[in-house]
Amino acid sequence: MAPKPSDPSVAEKPPAVLRPLREGDVEAIARWYAKAVVLAGSPVSLTDLLKPDGDRLTLVLTAGQSQEPSLLITVALDDPEAGWATVALLAIAAPEHRELAARAVALLEADLGHEARHIRAAVPADVGLALYFWLRLGCRPIAADGRLWMIRDLEA
Repeated sequence: MAPKPSDPSVAEKPPAVLRPLREGDVEAIARWYAKAVVLAGSPVSLTDLLKPDGDRLTLVLTAGQSQEPSLLITVALDDPEAGWATVALLAIAAPEHRELAARAVALLEADLGHEARHIRAAVPADVGLALYFWLRLGCRPIAADGRLWMIRDLEA
């Protein structure tokens, strides 16, 4: 017999939350950032990500009991032109966090609302997992500017 949801032995998992990067997150991210799996873009200095940039959003996904960031995502709005959002960096602490990464992209798309009609991400050539990750999200590959871009039109 399956335990009832009200049973105290069934621990409810805290929801995954996509929120802006905070200075206090850097220490937790630094523990895994050097070995992160990059699913889009290329890594940059963590301190550079804390610098304000009007058209760039730097977000983290927190989930689980610790609520420490397990994913970092940077998005440039109106890039390459109005109506587009470019995922400049999507890094996860470990390959097994790719389901959290899919949830983060879904949350990001919902948060973008009317700010973007299209989303794109440059896939690192040496990470096959990244290509399959974006394909599973419904993106289509397009080669341009010497890169492989994964593009998806967002629902209006």
